[in-house]
Amino acid sequence: MAKWGEGDPRWIVEERADGTNVNNWHWTAKNATGWSKQQLKELLTGIEVSKGAVVIKFDEIKSIEGEASANNRKAKLIFLYEWVIKVSFVARVAGFESDYKGYIEIPNLSDENDADEIDVQTTIETRGPHEAEIRSIMSREGTKLIQTQCGKYIKNLKEEFSKGLILPTNSVKPQVISSGKTTIIDKKAFQNTIVESKNDVKEDKPLKAVDVTTFETKDSFKVSTDVLFKLVFEKENVAKWSNSPPKVYSFEEGGEFSLMGGQISGKFIKIVSDDEVQLKWRLKSYPVGHFADVTIKVVDQRDSSDLVIKAVNVPKNNLEDTKIGFERYYCQFLGRTFMCTLSFD
Repeated sequence: MAKWGEGDPRWIVEERADGTNVNNWHWTAKNATGWSKQQLKELLTGIEVSKGAVVIKFDEIKSIEGEASANNRKAKLIFLYEWVIKVSFVARVAGFESDYKGYIEIPNLSDENDADEIDVQTTIETRGPHEAEIRSIMSREGTKLIQTQCGKYIKNLKEEFSKGLILPTNSVKPQVISSGKTTIIDKKAFQNTIVESKNDVKEDKPLKAVDVTTFETKDSFKVSTDVLFKLVFEKENVAKWSNSPPKVYSFEEGGEFSLMGGQISGKFIKIVSDDEVQLKWRLKSYPVGHFADVTIKVVDQRDSSDLVIKAVNVPKNNLEDTKIGFERYYCQFLGRTFMCTLSFD
């Protein structure tokens, strides 16, 4: 029973334009299934993950089953959703002609799981020598990307789709949000923090000193130094051995380059024709703003030419990927593309 001077909130009609669902007491539900399917299609297709020579692009929704709704009961928002999704992908390996096709399955995108608890199962339909590498990338980098995108869906469902479910009242009252796990938090705090991927705020943090290292590699090619120099640096040849046209490529001192769909980028610092090129070089996975200092030199060995690559200021955490980048892109793929033999030092 209400105290003297107070009314039961179920029967208090405030002075408001619509007078609907006063004080948000009654249960209201909003079907989010159609909206969710469109959101998931936008978030899970057209994205890609890459590592080393491999680029994996998610191209279309193979199947999507489930439903979603946003509900208001006694000024509490309750979100219910459960999805099983299959997304097809195409994996391309630089220097390798055939594509790998497959799909992932997301079996447990639901209100019972946080974004980082979502499972990603990979099926590769094309047979080839790079299957294990693709599967490894999907199990780590690919899974993280999918979890991040699913996190965005959950966030959008709770912040954007739910607008209008809790109607404004004349008196300011704290609003309580209830998720499928019955977690209750303040709405403002919820909108600011819930379901945000741990990766979403990395760039907001100040840059820290990078622990670096150095490495050098050398390979031999059965061509003259002037020919090798052209094979490595001329734009039309770069497009061939990298298996993709450079997004940006200005081969001059101070000129910039971007290869492999932006996975490799940098700037040419010093160019000595048919001899040596010094450049700032980075992988996309390097810490923000960090470049390795790289020198690429061609050395005449009479019956062959050596390609000597020395890199300093390489982030230790990215050393293996950097080695793969040079040994595969600049050496293995170069030799295979132009049919010149090479030997590893």
